[in-house]
Amino acid sequence: MQKVNLGMIGGGTVGSGVYHALLRNGDLMAARLGVKIAFRKIAVKAFDEPRPYEIPRALMTTDWQEVVNDPQIHVVVELVGGTGIAKAMILAALAHGKTVVTANKALLSAHGPELFAAAAKSGANLYYEASVCGGIPIIKALREGFVANQFPAIYGIVNGTCNYILSRMKQEGADFADVLTDAQKQGYAETPPDLDIDGKDAQHKIGILASLAHGFWVDHH
Repeated sequence: MQKVNLGMIGGGTVGSGVYHALLRNGDLMAARLGVKIAFRKIAVKAFDEPRPYEIPRALMTTDWQEVVNDPQIHVVVELVGGTGIAKAMILAALAHGKTVVTANKALLSAHGPELFAAAAKSGANLYYEASVCGGIPIIKALREGFVANQFPAIYGIVNGTCNYILSRMKQEGADFADVLTDAQKQGYAETPPDLDIDGKDAQHKIGILASLAHGFWVDHH
C-alpha cells in the first residue's frame, strides 16, 4: 500500500485534535483510500504547551522549516492561523512542490490570489475544505458538484460560535458575557474571541464562498 507522509505546522488544540483523529481513524481511511497516511513531523510552539491530546515527543519540532524542507514529507497541513507567518509557511511548502492543506480562512481571504498563483506556478495543490463549514462539507460541492449552477444567494450558518451564543441568549435569556465565557470553556470560542464575535470570521468565510460561487475572486473586505 502506498504511504503518504504528513507534516503539520501547529500542534495546539486543533493540531493535536487532527493528530488524534488520524491516529483513531487511520486504518479506516487507509482501507477506503488505498493509501496509508502517517505523520512524519509536527512543528509546535513549545514541546510542553498544553494540548488536549498528547503528541509523541519524537514527532515534534519547534522549527517549522524542518517540516516544509523535509523531502520525505508529501503533504503539509497548516494549522497556525492568522495572516502573518502562516503565509510564509504555505508559500515555502508550495515552492517545494508539496501539497498544502489549510483551514486558514483569514489568510485565504487576505491573500487568496497570491497563494493560488504560487500553487499553480509550482504545480502543487492547495486544499482548503476545512476553511469554511468543513463538517458539511461545502468547498468541494461548490467547486465540483455545482459547477454548472448559478447562485443568486447562499444561506447558512457559517460561524458555530455565534450560533451557539445567540441560541443560548434567545432560549435562556442569558447574558452575552456569561455565554461567551462558557463558549470559551467548552472550546467553541477562541481566546481572544474577536474574529468570531466581531463577525470577521463569518466575513472571511462568506467571501470565500462568494468567490467560488461566482467564479472570480471577491473582495472580502
